[in-house]
Amino acid sequence: MPFYPNAFFASDLSDNVINGVNLALKTAADEFGKYGPVEYWVLGTDKQAALDLINKFCERYYYGPMLPYCNSIETDETREHSMIAYQKIGENAILNNRPMGSAGHNGGFGRGIHNLTSSYPFNFDNLFEGHPPQEDFKTVLHEYFHVVQISSVYNLEREERESKIKPGGTIWMMEGAAEYMANYTLFKLIDNGTIDFEKSWGTLREKMQNKMNNGKLNIEENCPNSKLNEFTYQSCNSAGYDLGSWGVAYLINKVNNQNILLDTFYPNLKELGFEGAFNLAFGFTTEEFYEEFEEFLQLPIEQQLEIIPDI
Repeated sequence: MPFYPNAFFASDLSDNVINGVNLALKTAADEFGKYGPVEYWVLGTDKQAALDLINKFCERYYYGPMLPYCNSIETDETREHSMIAYQKIGENAILNNRPMGSAGHNGGFGRGIHNLTSSYPFNFDNLFEGHPPQEDFKTVLHEYFHVVQISSVYNLEREERESKIKPGGTIWMMEGAAEYMANYTLFKLIDNGTIDFEKSWGTLREKMQNKMNNGKLNIEENCPNSKLNEFTYQSCNSAGYDLGSWGVAYLINKVNNQNILLDTFYPNLKELGFEGAFNLAFGFTTEEFYEEFEEFLQLPIEQQLEIIPDI
């Protein structure tokens, strides 16, 4: 049975944050589909409020000896992706007056849910100049698109699941698809008046031009000569998001269907595997695509931007 996502908030978060996240989650589900129970846990900056939310999380799923175990895991500040680590990110952003945030799909498979966690989405509170609420709205769309991706292979064993959504550990499709679809959807909904934001945030083409520039700079500085199918979370991570989103935009433009990932690629991923689903959706092999895309990267930015919807 399909469900709308359910969000849980630390007690120090404002109505702006609560309403912003809830609207973004509903929008994501309406645009991308509903995929069973999705929980979005949002931390603020206050430690006690975070501890209270962690306790709520643990009591929701664990009992007996597992309850203190859950609390010890989620309150471990040295553990990446623990709930308290997300709280520290928000706290440090405010303490250092430096905008930084994090969010992620953190499993939940054993409990039959999608568990997503977020640090303080301060843009909904308009705290930093040049960082409008649209940024946090887009982040929620991005994380929800990971629900779409993982749902397609949800009940497989971890190794098989990973091999289908991130073959060989490559992240360009996983992160590029989430990033492109989040940005495209946001600009589309602003453009058609479905969502009303007070401040202008440029255009999708401007956003994608920045991604092309940043992606190429990242390769030049951190991983010279690396190609799209070599980006992993350990190597060329940032380019995986930026140029990955361009790779997805290229594929979508090739078949002239903005919904091809939702209509064809992900629904067939479990049965056909990455290569098979890719062939079916886009009509050529990944090897052919990688060659074409390398040539595309050499084009002037004006030509590259022609494949991006003008919204």
